[in-house]
Amino acid sequence: MTSPPAMPQRRASDASSARVWRFANVEFDEAGLLLKVAGQPVALEHRPLELLRLLLHHSGEVVTKDEIFEAVWPGRVVTESSLTKCAGRLRQALGDGEQTMIRTAHGYGYRLAADISLQLPAPAEAAPEAMPEPAFTINDPVPNRPKWQFVERLHGGGFGEVWIGEHAKTRERRVFKFGRDGVQLTALKREITLFRLLNDALGPRPDYARILDWNLEEPPYFIEVEFCPQGNLQHWADAHGGVAELAPGTRLKLVAAIADALAAVHAVGVLHKDLKPANILIRLDAEGEPQICLTDFGSGRVLDPQRLERLGITRMGFTQSTVADGSASGTPLYLAPELLAGAAPTVRADVYALGVMLYQMVVGDFRRPLAPGWEAEVADELLREDIALAAAGDPAKRLADVAQLALRLRSLDLRRLERERQALAHGQKLDQSLARAHARRGLLRALAATFLVGFAISTWLFYRADAASRRAEREAATARAVTDFLTRNLLSAANPLISADPNIRVRELLGPAAAELDRRFIGDSLPRAAIEDAIGQAYTGLSEPMRALPLLESALAVRRKMLGDADPQTQATRLQLIDVHELNNNLPAMKQLAQQVLDLGKPALDAETELPARHALLAADCLARKLEDACLKPEQAFLDELRARLGPKHELSLLTENDLAFDLAEAQRFDEALPMAREVLALTQEVFGAKHLMTAARKRRLGSVLNMAGNFDEAIKVLTEARADLLAIGDRETQYSVAAANDLAYSYLQTQRYAEALPLFRLGLDYQRQNDPAESPNLTLSLNNTAMTLMRLKRFDEAVALQREAVAIDARLIGPDHPDALTHAMNLAGFEDGAGRAEQAEHVARETLARARRQFTHGEWDLGWYVFKTGALLAAHGKKAEARDLLSESLAKFRSALGEDNENTREARAAIAAL
Repeated sequence: MTSPPAMPQRRASDASSARVWRFANVEFDEAGLLLKVAGQPVALEHRPLELLRLLLHHSGEVVTKDEIFEAVWPGRVVTESSLTKCAGRLRQALGDGEQTMIRTAHGYGYRLAADISLQLPAPAEAAPEAMPEPAFTINDPVPNRPKWQFVERLHGGGFGEVWIGEHAKTRERRVFKFGRDGVQLTALKREITLFRLLNDALGPRPDYARILDWNLEEPPYFIEVEFCPQGNLQHWADAHGGVAELAPGTRLKLVAAIADALAAVHAVGVLHKDLKPANILIRLDAEGEPQICLTDFGSGRVLDPQRLERLGITRMGFTQSTVADGSASGTPLYLAPELLAGAAPTVRADVYALGVMLYQMVVGDFRRPLAPGWEAEVADELLREDIALAAAGDPAKRLADVAQLALRLRSLDLRRLERERQALAHGQKLDQSLARAHARRGLLRALAATFLVGFAISTWLFYRADAASRRAEREAATARAVTDFLTRNLLSAANPLISADPNIRVRELLGPAAAELDRRFIGDSLPRAAIEDAIGQAYTGLSEPMRALPLLESALAVRRKMLGDADPQTQATRLQLIDVHELNNNLPAMKQLAQQVLDLGKPALDAETELPARHALLAADCLARKLEDACLKPEQAFLDELRARLGPKHELSLLTENDLAFDLAEAQRFDEALPMAREVLALTQEVFGAKHLMTAARKRRLGSVLNMAGNFDEAIKVLTEARADLLAIGDRETQYSVAAANDLAYSYLQTQRYAEALPLFRLGLDYQRQNDPAESPNLTLSLNNTAMTLMRLKRFDEAVALQREAVAIDARLIGPDHPDALTHAMNLAGFEDGAGRAEQAEHVARETLARARRQFTHGEWDLGWYVFKTGALLAAHGKKAEARDLLSESLAKFRSALGEDNENTREARAAIAAL
């Protein structure tokens, strides 16, 4: 084999190195290794300048001696005295006699301690540069690779040369990436480390490039990467006439696929940091469709250094103080503004780069910078919105997760449909308004018919029940008033001449109708109470309890005054209010009203009133979760009674059985819970049909029970079906489909598919913020779920902020001692610990445990969970004696309540053994 030629020296034309660093009175031009101090050029040897460049790339970090030897003296054996002399020469040139800029970590390495600024080349300079003279030529043998030869040079520059090599016999092709000096060798090592991390954490995937082999033993150093014949995104697009010639749908599909791949990378704590078309490879699937493949992680970063240690991966290419290169490396055209300002890179920096690529794909030009006024070049309003969110200059206003961008792009058609539905019809021709309104008339007529039929039936029933003509006339007058209100006020929104909105929805009808009550009805009246009751029920069905509450309370007050406490209409309003208080998690009010229904209805209480009230009393006890066994036994007895009196397929029987299945699952009695949840779903489908809302809701509940039992694969299948059914029924996101999304996200969370979980949890959080009151149990649940996923992604500060909000809302809404509030508070302790605030974490955990001891006083397994979490936290902080006592206490509680084979019991035993 011929000796490999020497690697060429760095050239000033290397655009990837054309950076100017400034600190104190120092200016360093990285491209030409030119140093100025106080504005005057300083002549200095090559090695000290290379050391300065290395320290600048790791500003604020300790760079070990071994890493300096590797980067500044690659492939050579060097004594420590050489390094000391090199650092001394650099300090002398900088005028750093006091060693305030370059500090020594004795026995370890050196650190640059200075506030630096960085000037990058303007976007115009980011165009492909003239390549330096190659180190190899076509048909040369690949060094240290018998039977391989170079067939094509891809590019050369600041990060070394890249060639395609071909095997002489098999004709297999690979890409060989060479490192020309110590800095480039570090980049190659970093790329190997990140590939191993991705491969171990995610498994082999087609959307990131595989590194097949490497040579780091002797120069020239290189890595071998799989070959994609179609080349990178830029080359593939050029081969098809340019990106502007690609179908718009194909362009957006590719960006969404890049987002998916990047989300998976982020989920395991890796940043790419140099996302651009040249680093996106294209391969074709079996149908000839383009598929993306991320490559070139040489500038990448690991957010969680311990992950490498847990996987047993050597930290090649990274400093020891952190596994993160905080420098503003990358291509200027795609570099986030905060990186230019010296901020550390985050997930949002990669989101910015992809946002710029989305803009370029939309306008059809990869050379186009995202300059002021770019919005004029994007005709699609929704795409303008997506680009603005992804490439916002302020990272706080940018999409927090790249998976959100994929979700937005794939739902463009649905979003356009929704935007059309929300758009007002001002200025349109009357015939267009009438034509569009016609499609909605059926729904509005159906709504009106429901109200009218309900009140007509009520009038007829009361007329038969009470022979007194005065009562019959009163009910008839109520029906007439309600009918008039519905037709003149509620249904007037169907007329585009009045509402100017042909696509108005039920939710939008209710607000104006409720506001009209004071004008139409002066003082208390039964017609007004009837309308308040109807609108309140509608708001309850829309999961807006805070809007329903004042209407139903007003209706109850009027009916109590004019009809009496025991009147069926008064009792019916109480039952409606119970549903509202259940949505608000106001258990005392729920129990009080249910007891009133039972007490005031004696002695002649019909089953349709008595049984729902008794169900509410029982549900309130179970929701409080104070007496678990004392709750489950009466619940089973009540279910048996309902089946005997109403039959197993009556809705109240099915509702009670559904609740019992969930409560059994919470008590860890999965052998009973799962068969019951399956039975409820089968009976519900038999009664309502396969595509009914109730069936889809019960399917979601089965998925929840499967999650609790740890059957996550089946849960994902069931919940995916339930969510699809709910979306088909609602034709848009509703509280039901969002709940299914949350449950599905929990399945993904438990199977470590964090990148898939986060956008679904964020969907739930965004929906709750938009549709729920400022403070609600649903909102705190969404905050907790989103924070939990962010914690798993090592984004601790974001997780802590959301969880603190959830805990604060809990304290105001349901009190700090409520079981849900306690769970959220204990989770907060874990998040605080992950963010490095150990003292605060211990304080929160101890305080939460003290409250849990006051709440759970009857041997519930729940208390064992709080004891275990606190003990595990203290064990992690080295407080082993106290931790052992708590973990032993939790083990005893789990054994007593759940048995030896329960997962919680096993986990407690393992934690004690690890002490």
